[in-house]
Amino acid sequence: MKKKTSLANLTDRTPRYTVKQMAEKMGLTAYAVRYYDNAGLIPEVGRSSGNSRLFSDYNLAWLKIVHCLRSTGLPITEVRHYIQMCQEGDSTIPERAAMIAAQEKSLKAQLDELKRQMEVIQYKKHYYEDLLARKSKDRCNPASLQEPDVSPEKAK
Repeated sequence: MKKKTSLANLTDRTPRYTVKQMAEKMGLTAYAVRYYDNAGLIPEVGRSSGNSRLFSDYNLAWLKIVHCLRSTGLPITEVRHYIQMCQEGDSTIPERAAMIAAQEKSLKAQLDELKRQMEVIQYKKHYYEDLLARKSKDRCNPASLQEPDVSPEKAK
């Protein structure tokens, strides 16, 4: 069974983290954290007496969701809509579920495409390793006038 990511322990709303600390926790740049906040994607970000942003564990939970959705290619406007729906409550669960299902479908298609690209790269890697080992000439170079149609599909 897959390990589930728990956000339950991220409910503390006590402001304690700077932009830099949040960036380090998430593996993001400080610019990205500020951008997400400026875009209104991290609800309830606090401010210090000097007006610097201060984030809580609660904000960290939101940032994790935002970063995940953005990393899967969901546009900022859609992420913002998702955040707004979450804040509206349970009445939006069907729409949120549909949005996540659509994003999953899109991500699976991206994974399939990446797998196809990986097959080509692996084929080329082995091809070049073989060329180097045998000290042969390259028969599979697009710059060559005698380019054969050599790809993983043709090699099988």
